[in-house]
Amino acid sequence: MIESLISGKLFRDTELKTSAKQTPFCNFMLSVSVGEPTPVIISGIAFNEAAEKIARLKKGDALAVTGALKPNQWTDKTTGEIKHGLNITVSECLSIYDIKQRKAV
Repeated sequence: MIESLISGKLFRDTELKTSAKQTPFCNFMLSVSVGEPTPVIISGIAFNEAAEKIARLKKGDALAVTGALKPNQWTDKTTGEIKHGLNITVSECLSIYDIKQRKAV
C-alpha cells in the first residue's frame, strides 16, 4: 500500500450507494494526466462523508484525493490479455466546490 495524493478529472459520472451495513460508498474513475498522450485511469472507492462529496460530482469535474494506492491486475475477458491498473481507497477528498465554499466563509 502506498499513501498517495492524486488529482485528476472524473472519467464518468458517480453514484452514491449504500452497503449492507448501511455505509454510504461511491466508486469512481479518475483520469490523471501524466505528461503522455494517454492519461492514466485510476479506480477509486470512498466511504461515508468522502463518498457523499464525490457522488455530487459529474464526469469531467476536477477532484483531488488522498488515500491508500494499490496496484491491481486482471485478465481482459475479450482478449485474455493481463491488464494492470491502480486502485485508491480514499481517506480525504477535495473538489473545486469545497474551495469555493471555503472562500465564501
